[in-house]
Amino acid sequence: MKVELGLNWKLGAHAPAPFDAAIFALLAGIRDSGSLQQACRRADLSYRHAWGLLNDWAGRLGRPIVELARGRGSQLTPLGSALLAAREQVESRYAQDFARLAAELSQQLSNPTPAASRRWRAFASHDLALLKAREPISRVCGIELEIEVHGSLDCLDALARRRCNIAGFHVAGGELPEDWLRNALGRIPAQPVRLIEFAKREQGLMLRPGLETRIKSLADVARSGTRFINRQRGSGTRVLFDRLLRNAGLQPSDIRGYYDEEFTHLAVAATIAGGGADASFGIRAAAAQFGLPFVPLERETYYLACREERADSGHISQLIAFLKSAQFQSICAALPGYDAAQSGDSRSVGMPRGRARSHQRH
Repeated sequence: MKVELGLNWKLGAHAPAPFDAAIFALLAGIRDSGSLQQACRRADLSYRHAWGLLNDWAGRLGRPIVELARGRGSQLTPLGSALLAAREQVESRYAQDFARLAAELSQQLSNPTPAASRRWRAFASHDLALLKAREPISRVCGIELEIEVHGSLDCLDALARRRCNIAGFHVAGGELPEDWLRNALGRIPAQPVRLIEFAKREQGLMLRPGLETRIKSLADVARSGTRFINRQRGSGTRVLFDRLLRNAGLQPSDIRGYYDEEFTHLAVAATIAGGGADASFGIRAAAAQFGLPFVPLERETYYLACREERADSGHISQLIAFLKSAQFQSICAALPGYDAAQSGDSRSVGMPRGRARSHQRH
């Protein structure tokens, strides 16, 4: 099965219309040869048809894209040159991605039924153990596990909208994962969800080396004016950080750099290691990977949520068995701050009927 991917352009001064690829071919031919006739031969268009296309688009765009002068050749106007340059810029930027995706789709479409039955999509809050366990989970469970990293709230919303098979999210001590589930999934008819403990992990302050003697708390971060890099809105880590701020009697405005954001634990750790910030809030394992001092503030639990549908029941059982295995225990043991003692513990959570309560995003 051969697959080719490409971009479709729509342009217009008022109502955008499809911009035929033949127009781009004409523009390139005129630029290279200075002749509409030669450009027509290259684009396999009649002279009359090409002339009509160029006049038509001059009217649609409100100005000409080619200057046509009988006996003096042809040349692109500034708008024509800009259009051709824009197309070449887009193609150079996305050509490799399109080629890779086309190859993947070609393989999938050559044997669609088995591939579709094996593929599991996970929308998961960023977690180092889950990323390291992706290949062994795929192998043990007989599936192809695809992981997309999103904030915890967005992951649960994706599960509610059936955009994924698994949602990975984390809650701090004192919070109930059932509350997060019901808040996200309550708008759909009652349907049980399997809630699986993945691992426990430590969250706290990652610091620039040398600051560990002066910063022991969020109050110290605020008082010292330390440059902070935050996680994005909607992430479970951001929700937890905001709760810890409130508990400490602090406001976002007290933290220098509160609104500067990155999207993963490793990204904020890398920002500190590179000198772009002095502190952040994230997991111990990410701090350790970049050799950063760490001040523990919270112990939380990372969960996986899956719908208990008959077609997936075998995969869920295999996933739970893997999380209880020595292999997964060793993955977590290699990551500072992780605890897999209760990994694989699971329970069924019934979803109520009704509408979901809105998330309060901080």
